[in-house]
Amino acid sequence: MQKKKTFVNKAMKAMLVAGFAATMSPLSAFAGGSVEAFVQARQNAIKGTVVDEAGEPMIGVTIKVKNSQAAAITDLDGNFSVNASEGATIEVSYVGYTTQTVKAHNGMKVQLVPDSQVMDEVVVIGYGTVKKRDVTGAVASIKKEDIVIAPTSNAMEALQGKVAGMDIVKGSGQIGDEPEILLRGTRSIYGSNEPLFIIDGIQGSYSEVNPSDIETIDILKDASSTAIYGSAGANGVVIITTKRGQAGKVRVNFDAYYGWSGSPNYENSMTGDEWVNYHQEAYKYEHGNYAADMATLFGNQDYLDAYNAGKWIDWVDLVSGNKATTQKYSLSVTGGTDKTKIYASAIYSKDKGLLSNEQRDKYALRLNIDQEINKWAKLGFTSNLTYANHDRGVKNTFTRALTAFPLGDAYDAEGNIVSEYINGQYSPLGDFIPNQYTNETRTTYVNTTGFIELTPFKGMSIRSQISGSMSHARQGLYWGALCNANRPTYAGTPHAEKVFNDSWSYTWENVFAYNTTIAKDHSIGGTFITSWSESQSEPTTAGGSGQTMDSWLFHRLNAATSQYIKSEYTQTQKMSYAVRFNYSYKGRYLFTASNRWDGVSWLSEGNKWESFPAAAVAWRISDEAFMGGMSSWLDNLKVRVGWGITGNSGGIGAYGTQSQPYPYSGSGVTVDGKIVPFYQYTGTYASPDLTWEKSYNWNIGLDFSVLNSRIDGSIEWFSTKTRGLLFARQMPSTTGITGWGSPLKVWQNLAKTSNHGVEFTINSRNIRTKDFSWNTSLTGTWQKEKIEELPDGDLIAENLFVGSPIKSVYGYKYAGIWGTDTDKATLDAYGVEPGFIKVETNEKFDADGVSDNGVHKYGEDDRRILGHRNPNWILGLNNTFAYKNIDLTIYAMGRFGQTIESSMLGYYTADNSLTKNQPSGVDYWTEDNQGAFYPRPGTGGKQSTVYPSLRVVDGSFIKIKNITLGYTLPKSLTRKALIENCRIYFTTYNPFIFSMDSRLNDTDPETGGADSFPTYKQYVIGINLTF
Repeated sequence: MQKKKTFVNKAMKAMLVAGFAATMSPLSAFAGGSVEAFVQARQNAIKGTVVDEAGEPMIGVTIKVKNSQAAAITDLDGNFSVNASEGATIEVSYVGYTTQTVKAHNGMKVQLVPDSQVMDEVVVIGYGTVKKRDVTGAVASIKKEDIVIAPTSNAMEALQGKVAGMDIVKGSGQIGDEPEILLRGTRSIYGSNEPLFIIDGIQGSYSEVNPSDIETIDILKDASSTAIYGSAGANGVVIITTKRGQAGKVRVNFDAYYGWSGSPNYENSMTGDEWVNYHQEAYKYEHGNYAADMATLFGNQDYLDAYNAGKWIDWVDLVSGNKATTQKYSLSVTGGTDKTKIYASAIYSKDKGLLSNEQRDKYALRLNIDQEINKWAKLGFTSNLTYANHDRGVKNTFTRALTAFPLGDAYDAEGNIVSEYINGQYSPLGDFIPNQYTNETRTTYVNTTGFIELTPFKGMSIRSQISGSMSHARQGLYWGALCNANRPTYAGTPHAEKVFNDSWSYTWENVFAYNTTIAKDHSIGGTFITSWSESQSEPTTAGGSGQTMDSWLFHRLNAATSQYIKSEYTQTQKMSYAVRFNYSYKGRYLFTASNRWDGVSWLSEGNKWESFPAAAVAWRISDEAFMGGMSSWLDNLKVRVGWGITGNSGGIGAYGTQSQPYPYSGSGVTVDGKIVPFYQYTGTYASPDLTWEKSYNWNIGLDFSVLNSRIDGSIEWFSTKTRGLLFARQMPSTTGITGWGSPLKVWQNLAKTSNHGVEFTINSRNIRTKDFSWNTSLTGTWQKEKIEELPDGDLIAENLFVGSPIKSVYGYKYAGIWGTDTDKATLDAYGVEPGFIKVETNEKFDADGVSDNGVHKYGEDDRRILGHRNPNWILGLNNTFAYKNIDLTIYAMGRFGQTIESSMLGYYTADNSLTKNQPSGVDYWTEDNQGAFYPRPGTGGKQSTVYPSLRVVDGSFIKIKNITLGYTLPKSLTRKALIENCRIYFTTYNPFIFSMDSRLNDTDPETGGADSFPTYKQYVIGINLTF
């Protein structure tokens, strides 16, 4: 029986190997060879074994004989056999390990060690790569291991807290919502503040890239690094490089995970005795005493009957009762020869949200090919195809549930949702009633890039690449009579709609680079770049109201009794040239200078072109002779100084500098009793002088590495001053230039902002033994930003104030609740009563300059700047532990010094309304509870002006973002099943949140106070397989 099992195992292994060989037929090492040559090679074979640092056999290691075409790869037991003579030079290589060159002899054993030469790592910069030791700008690099250590479908979420200066915030738990990303703060008021994303050398969208396909992510933060991208790089650059094929053994990777949600970070609403007590207090405020009985309190027989029957409803529980789940399956294959290399992957993911009408299915395919034509020419191809089908719920479903009347029949006897669940009250579950609300989007995205690279002579390379992207999206919408979702203002009931958006773009770039070394010590390089891009977008909306059957949803628009059609078209073009010069003396003194010229179609004539220069110098102090006494512990010490100008033209739209009149031909104006066409302005008014928004940047950095790279890191100081901000300024009504009587806005270069700060990264390899290792990474950013100049001074309506950050919080400052211990004269002076909100006031002066010491009735003049939404400090701490085959990663993050306006806290309104519910657990004022935070029930209508003061809180928090525990099965076990590596893991997201203000304990401060869609704890179990 055992012999039979052994035979079956061997047969299965043979079939699998044969299958891979057939699939990857171009990679066959014996293509074109004769049987006789093969036999002769076996007779002259050198046999040996390759093991890792722990002595375990290594599968798939590449063995090459120098000055020969002979090569081999190790088998399941780490063994190899290669055609070579005794004493021949053999090169042994494996990804992630230091390549070794050894002399051949029979029975040889080679031990590879992990590549830990941090300073020799290659960093991707704009239009090229350099060794980390030669970087002159502020650049951070994230490896693939750090991206996929915890499962996620969004690459940027994997970077949260791992890059100093990079602020990534997930503001919602809804499926498909992208995080907000800032690099070194906010520069622009109305323009874009998001960094530029470069995917395999071409501008693209990170959301279309599967994290499992990413090899590295490099973040360019200062102007000396980003200016090579000109106007597009004003807010930093994120370069994503996807995986390419590797010569050697074909490798197959399969990753899968399944996750489910815990409880959402959201408040429940009042029910039972809590609800009754609240309304008794509100009744007492209005009538002077509690209601004598429930009939008096309710004043409605239907409500009273439901109360007597105990028909309490916790609407928030019902809305969020669906368990959010996520699952993903990823399969990739990589392999190749010295001439042909292939990487291919296929991914499927499925997400279900907290709302029962929310889910997404996504499919993705990728194929990357590199082909060497000859020694001086190669070409490559990159392609990415994604398709998604996304059903969206309505964000305000949760807020509707929070405030809904909590008595009645949520479901009928058959379990169907009851729309009017009690007389005059309509269910917040209305969107879940079949055929009452649909929001389904299907998106297809294709991106392909082809390149050819020539190296006509030593040091010279010419690369030409063209990339094209196409996207088609169809959004189907339907609003039935019973749904709660807000429908468009032009829509009737019911209303169906289809929105189509077709867009395409292409980019053609040419890069000419030359690098040489003179007299051994002088390295000189130059790069010249041309870039042309064009994009078009054609959104179309077709809809109609009044169809007779809900079941048609949006599939039969011709059944509508009234139609609605809208279509648009936009086109943009951009042309750029750039040059860069690099110089290095012995790798000790480094200099880089660049300039880019950008021209865009959307700026005004005469202002379309601008140049963006930059320069940087670096000095590796540790290489100086006078530092020789420190060489035993100091591995690297380098100072960098960079300067540059970047630009921004985003935010204004394709036609933002032109007036946009809209024709009305069928209504509105009559002449001699006949309707005549007329025009109204819409959008913005023409701005013939609009030019680029420019940022002037300085960066000083210090890189260090000590104790044989046991500790390394960097410290950066940065300063940015932005001038000529793109400012949407409202025109005075006296100009007569209006749209339907409302003043128009015009784009102008007016305001000024600045920000500066310090950031640091420290990586420590705390313990490293044969069986145990512990690594720590700490990142931190402190920054301060402010508006230096506005065209008309402070803009209170838009919360913009000179001397304060762009994201300032402005309003009344909460100071407590007035109590019965305050004398009547004081209460009357402020216009308040016991149980009312107390706010801090500003002094007022009469005509004689006499102050009232702030004693007056509350008014708008008492508002003040309360803080800012951007944090002063952002910290990230990542600890990775490994003991034999067990690995543990704990990642924590913190944001400090931010002020948020919590919508959840503002849902307590103190109204005396039976049908408007209040959040549960509120500490409100009563005569017996005068130290409460919230005002007296029933007083809401009398103090609505100062009510927003309740929402403003310190939003600082610490969060354990994720914890991942993994176990890698022993190779002695997995290799029997043709598995090179097998790791299983468990991850929990958001397990612990510590808010500085206790009022935020049941919410997630990371959302910035948003209440429309809560985040939640998540638990994930997964597996990584490598064959």
